[in-house]
Amino acid sequence: MMFDESETDNEYSDSDSDVDSVEEYTTNVYEPEEPSSTKFNIALCEIHNEYLHGPGPNSHYLVYQRYKNLNMDFINSIAENIIYEYTHLHSYFHPIFRNYQNIVRNNFVKPEIVECVYLSSNHCIAILKTFWIKIIQRTWKNILKKREEINKRRYRISSLIYREINGKWPKDCSDYLPLKGMLSPLKRALV
Repeated sequence: MMFDESETDNEYSDSDSDVDSVEEYTTNVYEPEEPSSTKFNIALCEIHNEYLHGPGPNSHYLVYQRYKNLNMDFINSIAENIIYEYTHLHSYFHPIFRNYQNIVRNNFVKPEIVECVYLSSNHCIAILKTFWIKIIQRTWKNILKKREEINKRRYRISSLIYREINGKWPKDCSDYLPLKGMLSPLKRALV
């Protein structure tokens, strides 16, 4: 009996890739009961839907998987599988969210920074923390924009002459915004 080398190479490469994918999975994904070394995790989350998941914490985010490392190729491949499952196998109805169809269609499964909370019903729900990064980015952009405007006013010859004579900037360009306390207006709005 003659063996074709190409067939044996393909068989070994397939089994090697299976071993690699199992190793990649175990090095990147937390097991459900495995404790995390930090309070916050990177996780894929989805909105609980009682028609898909059964009774439970409706309108909360369920943790699909927690990740040890930020390997975007690996996480995106899993997210694509979840999105494929939703778009081809499930309905788009949710008892609370009227725009659930738009939420599902607009990439609702994405990596998030979350705090995991385990309920007595054995559900792991996520408290999303990623939105704080967006708030900080937006605030930082606004501060940079205002600083650029102040710098433009400071470059005017009249402002430079005023500073040379008085030892301080004119009132329209003296308030240079600090980074410390940049989120304090949010604290006042939340109280």
